[in-house]
Amino acid sequence: MKKYFIVLLVVLASLLSPTSSKAAEVKWDGAQVVKGQAGKMTFTKDVKVYKKNTDGSFSSLTVKRNNYFRVYDIEKYDNKIFYWMSSGYRVQATNLVVFKEVPLDIRASFYDNPGLIYINRQDGKPLGYGDHLLSKNIPGSADYNPYNDVVQFKIGKKLYYYFYAAPFEGNPLEVYIDSSDIRIAEATPHVKDYYTLNADAQLLSGPMMGARVLEQASKGAAFELLGIEINGYHMVKSPTTWRHGYIPVKALQPTQKQDKRFIRYGVYVGGKHGELKRFDEVTFLSEDTTTALIEFKGEKYTVPKKALATIRPNESPVITSGFLPSDTLQQLTYNTLYTRTGNQRFDTDYDFQYITYHETDQAFYYEKDGTQYIFEKPITEGSKVTIRDRNEFVRAIHYTLTTPAGTFNNVVETSTSILYAPGYGELGSAYDLQLRSFK
Repeated sequence: MKKYFIVLLVVLASLLSPTSSKAAEVKWDGAQVVKGQAGKMTFTKDVKVYKKNTDGSFSSLTVKRNNYFRVYDIEKYDNKIFYWMSSGYRVQATNLVVFKEVPLDIRASFYDNPGLIYINRQDGKPLGYGDHLLSKNIPGSADYNPYNDVVQFKIGKKLYYYFYAAPFEGNPLEVYIDSSDIRIAEATPHVKDYYTLNADAQLLSGPMMGARVLEQASKGAAFELLGIEINGYHMVKSPTTWRHGYIPVKALQPTQKQDKRFIRYGVYVGGKHGELKRFDEVTFLSEDTTTALIEFKGEKYTVPKKALATIRPNESPVITSGFLPSDTLQQLTYNTLYTRTGNQRFDTDYDFQYITYHETDQAFYYEKDGTQYIFEKPITEGSKVTIRDRNEFVRAIHYTLTTPAGTFNNVVETSTSILYAPGYGELGSAYDLQLRSFK
């Protein structure tokens, strides 16, 4: 009997003890608040409200004066406000409607990790529709950088927003944002990895349809998951443009190993391995129109699609002569016009902008605007390049490269991403092709 009595006490204790603070009933303004509720409203007289059904028809409901109704979503645009009740009924704010917003801290208490999304479309607001509101670069934090903007959000009855733009001149922006301008969704931790698109999709500025479109992405494009899933979206980073944004969860899928490929020419990938070299064998995972996702020794990287070969590529070209600008070349147009003024020299209207060059048995010497480059002979992938007394190397030699100035052969790319065309000179960087024309 004693045994059964002890068991009964244990059962009663488990029933009476709350399992989570999230399960406790929350009351505010004389009524119970539920998860997802943004506010409550009453009407100053009996009115009829409507909702549009999926078949295009409308249903109506008569609501009584002074009866309160929960509001779950709010729309603000074109100087209008609409409140969404349960079951799809939408009411425009008028003098017949009395609305009260639930304090933000009460709404957030229903979530383990509340994610804040800005939902006000009205003009002249400090934030964009659909923005995921995240504090960053807070002074005193481990990752604080005085050269970056400071953004801070604090949850209270309203949302406190603090913004201070680097380089910290003038006054910061400090405002309180209404709770009704915020939608809350659970921000769920997710594994960090590369996923690929299973269909064309848009990279959005926030985790909500209607957020600003940052870029269009093609099926097969790879994105780095940053570890947060919110409102049906993954927070991601594009490895090609470095933009941070959001893509629907359903549009992304884990990568799958397909077949082996070879690196066609040297390419920088960063991360653990830094540089991949011609002939390196990699695992092909996915590709879009310009970029491929690969795996090399257990690490995932993105590379230009054209940097991959299905069979072992040819040996690197070797340049032993004809690397410096041709004697027949008279003009080079970058942002400024460079004109030949003598043997192995081009000048501009400015003393600090010029090109000189010469060759010895050991190296090619090329100087542009005060920066000297020394290419050790013979030039091939991996050979030494000295730039301002700093040791670098030839990353790649491209068989052909098309630029705004034309198509060039055996273009040399250094480990600093500067490109040189034999017979012409510097083209610019791989990210900014500066040579416009020549004659």
